[in-house]
Amino acid sequence: MSTEHRTARFKLNIGLRGALAALIFIGLTACSILPKTEPVTFYRLPSAEVIRSATARPLALTVRIKQPDSNGLLAGNRIAVIPTTNQLSAYQGARWATSVPVLFRDQVLDAWRQSGLIAHVINDSQSLSADRELTGSLNAFQSEYRQGQPRVVIQFDAQWLDPNSRTLLASRRFDVTEPAANSNVPAVVAAFGVAQARLSQQLLEWVLAMPAR
Repeated sequence: MSTEHRTARFKLNIGLRGALAALIFIGLTACSILPKTEPVTFYRLPSAEVIRSATARPLALTVRIKQPDSNGLLAGNRIAVIPTTNQLSAYQGARWATSVPVLFRDQVLDAWRQSGLIAHVINDSQSLSADRELTGSLNAFQSEYRQGQPRVVIQFDAQWLDPNSRTLLASRRFDVTEPAANSNVPAVVAAFGVAQARLSQQLLEWVLAMPAR
């Protein structure tokens, strides 16, 4: 091999080593500047015991509870908060274990089953016939700060339907608020559980008080 060839090969090897070193440096630099993944804690909605009235009239019907209509943050699994007027945000590093509409539906369904006052309670993922349906719009499911203190606000526009005739039998707006013990996320989640249980109870009492049809 001539001297010229050896020199050219030596320069080529140096160039390749330099390029490789540059790629490694760029990769290490990129790794150091990329934001770290934020740790996320997932929360279930705490359940609460439903108070069964001794005078309540049991409902001998099959009732389907549907996911409520919702939008924006309330359609996902972020835990919504309004820190100041008209500023909708979400708690960092915290999520509901499932979407808010499913969370709402499942808690109502569990509370109604627990009460034993309705013969059969099913959800909208079950392809079974039902005598009545509970549906509606979830307008609020968040914590709001008032004078520096958080409180949970849930607002639900309920509709009570006959699914066979597609007839709206009754409708009503339900508003529930519950103060949180402090501003920590676990305390806020606990307040959500109390507020949702109260709303489920109110919905059940509303349904049971309707005239039989």
